[in-house]
Amino acid sequence: MDLEKAIEALLFISGEPLAIKELARLADADKKATALALEALEKNLAERGLRLLRHADTVALTTAPEVTDIASKIVKERLEGNLTRTQLEVLAIILWKGRVSRSSIDYIRGVNSSFALRALLIRGLIERAQDNKDARVYLYTPTVDLFKYLGLSSIKDLPEFANLEPQLKEYE
Repeated sequence: MDLEKAIEALLFISGEPLAIKELARLADADKKATALALEALEKNLAERGLRLLRHADTVALTTAPEVTDIASKIVKERLEGNLTRTQLEVLAIILWKGRVSRSSIDYIRGVNSSFALRALLIRGLIERAQDNKDARVYLYTPTVDLFKYLGLSSIKDLPEFANLEPQLKEYE
């Protein structure tokens, strides 16, 4: 398999920055080959609508500056419109489970949730923080703004929370 294509696919599916070391591990490649593939990908994207964004030891796909205006139209529409069914599913999981990783959300839903998570982060309905137990994992939690929007003072105000809380703990 072409390493450059594999890295591009991994960055696209991830939807968020990935450490170069993590990319190498996922692509089953050494650090030098990964660095060369990243350079080639960066060069090939130079004339396209995407760019390779490098920050510290992470990389991500981002919109090219010259298409930002047109790309912002879809972002604006998604931010101002209603939440999609996927976003609502992800939000419900985060509300009921509290601190939850993307892999757990994906497992519960049976599909990748990266784009829904990104949209909810942008809207300020959820926040993410690194897991204290594993620095490679982010945990997603509801924000104060979400609780305000829903008219809740705490997670315990969710309908039927008291009845379902034991089952949620058992699931963990």
